[in-house]
Amino acid sequence: MLGASVLLGACYEGHSVGADGFGTDGPGPTASGEGGSDDDGSGGGDSGGPLSACGDTPSPGSAPIRRLTPFELDNTLLDLLGDDTNPAANLPEEGGSGFDNNAEVGAVSRLVAQKYMQMAEDVALRATADLPGLLGCASPSDDACLRSFVESFGRRAWRRPLEAGEVEDMLALYDDARSESDASTAVGVLLQAFLQSPFFLYRVELAGVDADDGAAVPLDGYEMATRLSYLMWGSMPDEALFAAAEAGELSTAEQIEAQARRMLEDPRAHRMALHFYEQWLLYRNLDVLAKDTDTFPAYTADIPGLQRREVEALITDVLWEGDGSLETLLTADYTFVNDALAEFYGIEGSFGPGFERVALPGQASGIVTAGGVMSVFAKPNETSPVARGLYVREHLLCQIPPPPPDDVDLVPPEPSDATTTRERYAQHSDDPACAGCHSLMDPIGFGLENYDALGRWRSQENGTTIDASGFLAQAGLALEDEAFDGPVELGQRLRVSPDVRSCVAQQWFRFAYGRTESEELDACTLEQVHARFEASGYNLRELLVDLTQTDAFRFRPTGAP
Repeated sequence: MLGASVLLGACYEGHSVGADGFGTDGPGPTASGEGGSDDDGSGGGDSGGPLSACGDTPSPGSAPIRRLTPFELDNTLLDLLGDDTNPAANLPEEGGSGFDNNAEVGAVSRLVAQKYMQMAEDVALRATADLPGLLGCASPSDDACLRSFVESFGRRAWRRPLEAGEVEDMLALYDDARSESDASTAVGVLLQAFLQSPFFLYRVELAGVDADDGAAVPLDGYEMATRLSYLMWGSMPDEALFAAAEAGELSTAEQIEAQARRMLEDPRAHRMALHFYEQWLLYRNLDVLAKDTDTFPAYTADIPGLQRREVEALITDVLWEGDGSLETLLTADYTFVNDALAEFYGIEGSFGPGFERVALPGQASGIVTAGGVMSVFAKPNETSPVARGLYVREHLLCQIPPPPPDDVDLVPPEPSDATTTRERYAQHSDDPACAGCHSLMDPIGFGLENYDALGRWRSQENGTTIDASGFLAQAGLALEDEAFDGPVELGQRLRVSPDVRSCVAQQWFRFAYGRTESEELDACTLEQVHARFEASGYNLRELLVDLTQTDAFRFRPTGAP
């Protein structure tokens, strides 16, 4: 594609992440982040109340510059250009602390830069197939038409108005390309420049760039619109957010909350929430899960996809159709199946091809026992009390057991038709070298043994009635030692656990702010999130709104990335 190598150099050379979030060499936004507007639309100024819920001085913690993830790029290109081909599918997924949007890790290698270039070329080629539809006017030969497109498309692509110089640079790029090619190709080069720019690929924040190092500054309107849209939707702002930014109506906590509540009503919020849950609970691993079909001939190629839909239907029902509470998410005594999945689980009834709710009293306990989750945390040919116990310990309690000693044999006991899984794994409690760590995991996993390696309910294993008793070891943490019998009682123990409540808020902190929390720098924000989560009765929908009201969301520090 014409000009690709030149465009790549323009996008990645001369722009580097700096102390204030982004390099300022080359064309870029003003300190207010907006171009040529008398109304700076900023989030700063006197809002008539204290800047921070923690006192007069905001404490936002760190704010690393965030590059759009493949998930966010696909969503953005869908909203920007209507491209539904998942154009970012070939980009590598990065991340840390359990989520793909952690900005503290990852870098743009030459290979990744080439993939961005290829993505931009492919998207531009599809977009220019209908040139009048793209431009909104008859022809780019009309100077007014082309200028209007550059200004309007640029505002949406870069999530802020372009400066006058940036508009002229883009028009000059089109003229250069047009001198060597037809109009469609030249517009394609223009699109490539927009889509390879750091102002598209990154969430650039320059508000308060001239403030003293160490100061906490409010974001301008367009930066706040972008933070809101990528938290609530995993995509670019809509016109309502752009209009609010332009009018300076994203400056107060109340204005931000109102937009967050509006955005929760949009189906894009459902999509974004599921992206969080598929990473937190790791049920996305169903996409690559392998099972031993000799042991389990009923496990066909369509089962993982059906189980993914089951988990997502459950989460969606609790969050958007139900009461939205964490308690319900952990203890719901129902699931969702269609005819094929009901047959696989051995559930009687007629459900059709679509997923319908089915009650499973005495068996189901929300996400704790969801079939897809149980299948992920199991071996190809048998269950794994260790993996399931570790899932609860790490993902629901945010407690990381110590690693095993170097000299411990990590080979699990062999499957046997003569014994139960619990009997084979009893060696962990008998061996002093294993007991210390495994006492934190195995007794939890034993309580989930009523679910086989495929996530199906069972009452016996190898002719023996399953012993699903267990306990939650304290290990010096807030959760008391509590015995339980079976998965439903386990869910009830987790339902009232302060550690689970804290863990959910912590996981959302990491996802929402794209980084790992710091006890020192984020004490104020963590206090805000936990207090509001508790006040809401641990409502997960309200938690999303709560995350927009913190110092970490409303401000950025200067002098450090």
